Amino acid sequence: GQQEQAVVSTQSTGRIAAHAKLREDSNFRVFLEYAKDLKVRSKNKKEIIGGFFKSMTKNVDEALLSGQKDKDEFFIERRTFLEDYHNRIKETTKKSEFLSASTNGLSVDYMQVAGCLALLSTRDPSLQRFMAQSAITFESLQKLQKRTSTDEDLKLTDLFKYYQRETQAAKSLLYRRGRALADKEIAEGKLEQAQKKFKDIPTAEAYLEDCKIRFESISDMAKTELDTFKNRRLETYRKHLVDMSELQIRHSQSIISELTKGLELLKDL
Repeated sequence: GQQEQAVVSTQSTGRIAAHAKLREDSNFRVFLEYAKDLKVRSKNKKEIIGGFFKSMTKNVDEALLSGQKDKDEFFIERRTFLEDYHNRIKETTKKSEFLSASTNGLSVDYMQVAGCLALLSTRDPSLQRFMAQSAITFESLQKLQKRTSTDEDLKLTDLFKYYQRETQAAKSLLYRRGRALADKEIAEGKLEQAQKKFKDIPTAEAYLEDCKIRFESISDMAKTELDTFKNRRLETYRKHLVDMSELQIRHSQSIISELTKGLELLKDL
């Protein structure tokens, strides 16, 4: 009953905690941190535990498959590349978000400066026109800066986030292929055992054939998907970076133009 399930759950948790790699998993840490909450919130207990063990099962499987010997150089190279690329794209996404936030922060500063100048224009009649015109200039700069921030989000941050998800999907595809390869190797072992015992040989042969078909099928699909991923990624990056460069030049020209116009108007006051 419930007591037996609790014992099994405790044993499973203990085995995970003893594993050098899996005990550092973020999902496992969250599970331990909220263990007390799970006892109180019985309504969500099954959902939380179910999601945790499902995630951990995959992580355990991935850990076991990490030492798998793959003879296909294509997949060896792609797996190594994706691991490194995924880490780099995550870091790049963070930097892009910081860049966009900084640009947006500058637009907020411009608006605050414009507000202060507009307020000063009502306090000192002798500087009214000068302050009012300066406020208008900074309001225009704020709009341009906000537009620059939006373009950085659309052309850079969103692009990096998209390929962060795409890279994770590609890694998952390689995981499924690795799982199929492991199944095929297990089936080969079962056939060897069946042949030694002269028992259930047709069943073992049929199972091996099925595993081979699934492995070859997912391998062919993975090669096609990974090649497409590579070509599409290069084309998309090139397009977005060119577009972003053109937008930056356009925004810079608009800012210079607005500043020049503002200075000319101030000179005429």
